[in-house]
Amino acid sequence: MKTLRLLTVLAAGGLLTLSACTKNEEPSETSTTTAGDGESEDEAGDFGDDTTDDGNTMFIPEEDLGSASTCDPWMQDCMDGEKCVAYASSGGTWDANKCVPVMGDGQPGDECTYDGAVESTDTCGEDSWCWDVSEENLGTCTSFCTGSPDNPECDPGTSCSIANTGSINLCLLDCNPLLQDCPADGTACFWEGTNFVCANATSDIPTGDPCGFINDCSGGNVCLAPEALPNCMGASCCVAFCDLTDPSCTPDGTECTAFYEENTAPPGLEEVGVCIVPGA
Repeated sequence: MKTLRLLTVLAAGGLLTLSACTKNEEPSETSTTTAGDGESEDEAGDFGDDTTDDGNTMFIPEEDLGSASTCDPWMQDCMDGEKCVAYASSGGTWDANKCVPVMGDGQPGDECTYDGAVESTDTCGEDSWCWDVSEENLGTCTSFCTGSPDNPECDPGTSCSIANTGSINLCLLDCNPLLQDCPADGTACFWEGTNFVCANATSDIPTGDPCGFINDCSGGNVCLAPEALPNCMGASCCVAFCDLTDPSCTPDGTECTAFYEENTAPPGLEEVGVCIVPGA
């Protein structure tokens, strides 16, 4: 499987916003993590090239992306019979938008065929895009977010994930990191900087070991800056989630700390904590 490594590492202390939005509902109040004071998501690090060592495509920091765009993915302002999608204008990873012909009628949840990040055509209908694509170019039709970047909307049970200078805006399946309740094989519940969403697990790195991308760690972990752990030997390491109602943590020197500030957690996620160095 050609798995996707997501965005950049999260700083242990960056106040990272979450905005879980559902279609035809007002967005929930923005909330933040409480893992201390530090650099923001966009400052978390520069990971160089836009492909990984094994050739997999990854999301890259916004400051490293171009600004070319020929259409607006929120407005979907292409001609009839076309849709506005992300594509790789420089041949690497997605960094811009363009109009492509609608070449199929696949609905969200349907299997689809994707023609690569440069062409970026697929067999999905006009309201979705082929996502989580395998080496065989097969993926799943995934809905575009609607609304606007400041007020995104998705169907209940999904949240709007915005990435790569806004060229990507997709409604990804919500999940609970304590339950690890993603239904598809090979996926896990990851914090992608805005929401907890289901994504392909790439490396299955255990708690305490160095990581480089949001979905490098095994399920039940989050990739944070080294200050989060007492003996992190890398630029970032996998940190375990914990249940605030049963606050058991390893390694020694960490304690279960609320992931969200008080009274800001979305419904169902009030008990999510992370095992970090106190005050990190």
